[in-house]
Amino acid sequence: MSDTHDFKFELGQRLVDTISGFEGIVQTRSQWLNNCNTYAIIATKLQDGKPIDAQWFDEPQLKAIKEKPEVRPVRNTGGPATRVPCTARQEQ
Repeated sequence: MSDTHDFKFELGQRLVDTISGFEGIVQTRSQWLNNCNTYAIIATKLQDGKPIDAQWFDEPQLKAIKEKPEVRPVRNTGGPATRVPCTARQEQ
């Protein structure tokens, strides 16, 4: 018996809770036994100079602010480099 229910939102997607107005980025998502999808949203703003803990919301009360998750462009970091062969030094 495999009754799968796809997630409506992607990790990294910006969402807002339509009830409280809490806004942020999807950090984690989970599916419960009764097929209720929930999402942990992390705020992008600080409160009194401190990060706000992630808040969990049910899927039906969330609305997408941006349709696609924010993806950083891939950049060359300089590695991995070519391997240097081992040398056996001989003492004279």
